[in-house]
Amino acid sequence: MFDPTVFENLKVVIEGALYDLDLEGQILIIDRQDQVDMAKMGRRYRITFKDKTNDEIVSYIDLKIDLDNLVTELRNTEGNPGCVLEIGFIFKLNTLDACPAIEQVLTTIWGNTREIQQEISYQYGSENRYTNNSKIIFHRLIHEDNIDDLLEMIDYIIDSIHQLQKAKK
Repeated sequence: MFDPTVFENLKVVIEGALYDLDLEGQILIIDRQDQVDMAKMGRRYRITFKDKTNDEIVSYIDLKIDLDNLVTELRNTEGNPGCVLEIGFIFKLNTLDACPAIEQVLTTIWGNTREIQQEISYQYGSENRYTNNSKIIFHRLIHEDNIDDLLEMIDYIIDSIHQLQKAKK
């Protein structure tokens, strides 16, 4: 019988929790990608959603596993295989003056042990509207024993959306 990988188990937990919130009417799932990278032999799962009370901020959870971690798990070799997790928020800004407040909000919610990255982009020739992709980077692997933490993170994501709405003004 097939034994699911840590990637599959974490993906199912994330997906199930978010679809429950979608069914309850709290969030709206707007995209889902489940990819196999045949060149590097890795997996990536991204689920994108919005809070139903806020149409301006799109959130995503990105889960990845590379070849080394897959091989460690499938061959039952020594090691503790895990996945890389990234959480992000994408929204428009009229000015970059809000960036320090955005960083402060995310640091307050997620803690100062996480790396907060803000990628700013804009389309040349368009109005002065910037796209901010704020990311929470975890510099460690996520394992199956972190499943309860993953479920708790969903509450942090919802809280982040509400706080970012205020900070980006």
